[in-house]
Parts: sequence; C-alpha cells; structure tokens
Amino acid sequence: MLKGLLGGAAVLFSLLLLVALLSAGVQDASATPLRGGCTVTISPAGQAGGQATAPGEQVEATLSADQMAVARTVVAVGKGLGVTRRGTAIALATAMQESTLDPNAVSGRSLGLFQQQGELYAGVNRTDPADTARAFYEQLLTRIPNYDDPAVALADAAQTVQASGAGASWYARWDRWATALAAQLHDGTLARGGADGAGGIVCAPGGGSGPIRVLVSGTTITLPPEAGILGTLTMPNERVTTVVAAALSYLGTRYSWGGGNAVGPTVGIRDGGVADAHGDYATVGFDCSGLMVYAFAQIGVTLPRVSQDQQRFGHPLPWEQAQPGDMLFWGRPATHVALYLGALQGVHYMVEAPQSGDVVKVSMVRTRTGFDSQVVRAW
Repeated sequence: MLKGLLGGAAVLFSLLLLVALLSAGVQDASATPLRGGCTVTISPAGQAGGQATAPGEQVEATLSADQMAVARTVVAVGKGLGVTRRGTAIALATAMQESTLDPNAVSGRSLGLFQQQGELYAGVNRTDPADTARAFYEQLLTRIPNYDDPAVALADAAQTVQASGAGASWYARWDRWATALAAQLHDGTLARGGADGAGGIVCAPGGGSGPIRVLVSGTTITLPPEAGILGTLTMPNERVTTVVAAALSYLGTRYSWGGGNAVGPTVGIRDGGVADAHGDYATVGFDCSGLMVYAFAQIGVTLPRVSQDQQRFGHPLPWEQAQPGDMLFWGRPATHVALYLGALQGVHYMVEAPQSGDVVKVSMVRTRTGFDSQVVRAW
C-alpha cells in the first residue's frame, strides 16, 4: 500500500522543502509558541527569585526550556565521564551562578557556561555546552579528587575549580537548588510538582523540553522549519499532541546509541561496533527507542527501554488504522521504531532517531525489508 503513495514522494518532498525555507518566518498568530513547550521550576525551600538576602541563604530558579536543555547536557557529560551525582550538582551550581546556564554569556575575557578563560581552556569551544562542561569536570577531577566527600562543601569545590575573586559564597546559595536538580537529571527520573519543598520538574502541556520552537493550537501542530517540510498536522487528541510536539522539540539532536530517557537526551553507550566508531558513548542524544521513551513520558506513559520490548507494548493495529502518535516498527524482533506523524498531500511522515552519525529528523515513512504494518498504539 505504501509503495504507491511514495512513488512521487521525492519530488514532492523537494517542493515542500523549498516552500518551507521560503516561508520559515510565517507563523500562525493563533497558535501558541512553545519554546519546547516546557519550563522547569526547581523549588527547594529557600528564597524565591534567585535573590539571597543573607549569607548562606538558599535561592531557587525557574528554568526555560533552553536552560533545561543545557542543564541536561552538563549532567549527561558528567555521567559519561563517570562523575557522581554530587559532582554534577557542583557543575550546575557553578554554571547557574556564572552564566545562568547561558552558553553564550560573555563578560570581558570570560566566556560560556562557566566563564572560562586563560590558557587552561585555550583548546575548549567555550560556547559548546558539552565541551565546556567536559573541561570543567576535568579540572574538578584533577583539583579535587575527593569532591564526592560530603565534608567537601559544594561551594568550596566550585571555588577551587573557578578561583573566583568573589569566593565560595558566590556559589553557596545554589547548593540546595543544584542538588535537587542533579538528583532528578543524574538519576533519570521525571519528578513533577514539588509541594513538599523538595523541588520538581513542572512542564506545561503541549510540548517537550527540547530547543526547537513548536507551534501548537489545540490539537494542531505546525511543523517547525527544522522539519524540512511545511504544513500542519491534526492529532487525534491532546495527549497525542503532547507526545508528537515533545519529539519534534528535539529535531536536530544527535543520534546516540543507548541515549535518551524520560527526562531527555543522555550520553549513549558502547556497542563494540558502529556506535563506538561514531563516538556515541560520549555523545548526548537519543537512539530510536530512547526518543519514544522521552516523548511518551510527557503524558505519563512509561515505555520499555528497547524497541523489541516497545513492539509488544500497547495495542497492535493494521497499517490501515494507523493514526498520528502511533509507533511504527521494522523487523521481528524490531530493529527500529519511529513515531508516525500523519500524511501531507498523500505522503506519510514520521519523526525518528535513525542511526549513528545522524540526527533526530522528520522522514517519509519508508518501506524496508521486514515492514509488515507493525503499528502499535501506546496512547
């Protein structure tokens, strides 16, 4: 059935891509612009608004989706280097104080998340969150090998690495906040709420926490320019809208074998082959099933981690009954999974994390050996 639909797809795709590029600046004024559709509040007990009024007083902060994406990268890089949860909290507190998690922050000769300067960081891309985080952790491990000892204050560790003229008190106010955030991101859990004062991640309905701006109006999603296709897609319900917008919010994110969880992209793992050759074990991103885990977690659906198990999750359906938000599988057991988006001008599309060396992207639904209408509905 799909072969007939895909006959002229290549030409149509090129035309749609051209129109998309020409129309990238045109947006539906009635739609809600979502910078990933998610803001995150970490609210441990303490002074609100990021302003400490007394020495040692703790503060809290609300993170935008962009800041949250940077925070996840900082933690994921640390985990990839074997840094403990406490070590990632030290990095988060430092980056929050130095730059408010802005990778492009500039203050004189100081640049990036950690405001690094001097010959020590000459070879570091200081506007790249992953590279600058790696450089910070290298100094942390070198200068404070016992950083995980509770006797070493978080602020003292940050000061030892940064050698700030302001002293350790510069970082001390973020101790509880950074510890709460690191506990959530390092352990891969999705905490919501925070009424008990322990902090929590609170996402607005309608989208994910990635860096791509997605437009949502009711159950209609306007594909962002990063999709390479111009058009709007209508979802079956608001839950599916949330799932699809969440996946689209990470378009362009690197593929990383074994990467991704309910919170977002993570460092991948070694496979002893192709993934290792692409450095996935040191790359923050998603693999195909990790992207599904993340997208469905936004509506409270906990999928199994690997595609073979996801294939057995939910309700199998024939291709003729497929709707946006359904998962598509190839192979038995599955070797790949993607999220079905629906059809535009008779061409069927999906969002996927394809393979090592690639990125999360919108693709045409393709035939492949072993594809036999393996559609699974998890919503």
